[in-house]
Amino acid sequence: MKKKFAVLYVLTTSLCLLTFAFVLFHALGYRVNRSTSLPGHVYRITAIGENESLIIGDRVLIDLSKVSNPVIKRGMERGYVSKAWNQPMLKQIGAVPGDSVALKDGYLFVNGEAAGKMTIASRDSFGGELFPWPTPITLPPCRYWLTSEPERGFDSRYFGPLDRNAFTHKARPVF
Repeated sequence: MKKKFAVLYVLTTSLCLLTFAFVLFHALGYRVNRSTSLPGHVYRITAIGENESLIIGDRVLIDLSKVSNPVIKRGMERGYVSKAWNQPMLKQIGAVPGDSVALKDGYLFVNGEAAGKMTIASRDSFGGELFPWPTPITLPPCRYWLTSEPERGFDSRYFGPLDRNAFTHKARPVF
């Protein structure tokens, strides 16, 4: 009987410690990226200041409740994006306001320079049609082009540039 109690005590204590560690981990602003949009790292999450500038390469969390975009809504319906509005989408900034963006020959071009491979799929993994965002375009004020690291990710190549007010936090990889 004492052995059963000891095992139960160890399991309960371990579960409590793991729960405490998980809550503390999140309370301190750390998150694990579980999506395939960017590498599965642990990220330090910090709020974006009202006047804080964003640059190419910054990783941002997008508050989907602040986005009115039919392509993202369809992505949620098809499972590319979490259906929960409280689950922010993590993307990397590929171009900033004033930049010229073009998708050509499987690459993203920013201001005429190749900025990375970007395959444009005509169908998703479920067989649904996908349509590329029309380019070339010059990004207007407050609009950002978002990218994913997998060359076949769901990002601005399909849903277009997003407004700055949808970005709530920066995500910096810890490891």
